[in-house]
Amino acid sequence: MIKSFYLFVLISIIIPTIQAQNKDQEKSRLKVEVFYFHPNERCPIDQSIEANTKNLMQTCFSKEIGNGTILFKVLNTEDKNNAKIVSKFDINAQALYIVKLDKGKEIQKDLTRFAFDYGQSNPGKFKAGVKDEIEKALK
Repeated sequence: MIKSFYLFVLISIIIPTIQAQNKDQEKSRLKVEVFYFHPNERCPIDQSIEANTKNLMQTCFSKEIGNGTILFKVLNTEDKNNAKIVSKFDINAQALYIVKLDKGKEIQKDLTRFAFDYGQSNPGKFKAGVKDEIEKALK
């Protein structure tokens, strides 16, 4: 009976400790965040930027997304649930940002102009440019 009690206490201590360590490891693994912001009203360029970004992330960075090295999110700027994260960026509508997390600092790279220049008119150049910036941020 006493052995069972000690075993229970030991398990009760070990499991939360392991869970906390796993969360810390996940946070330390995260190196890059990719955010695409859009409002409710969408234009064809906006939609193609989102589609091309999603395609790029799925085809080139699925491993990094899966292991927690990269976080990719598409966020509606008009959704009140996204207000906190939207307020961290200098945006009012559509925007594409890559954020490098380095020693507790966030280094933002604004790719919005590039995205609007090439996201619809030249998807190959768009994907290559965004991929290059993400790879630089991962180093």
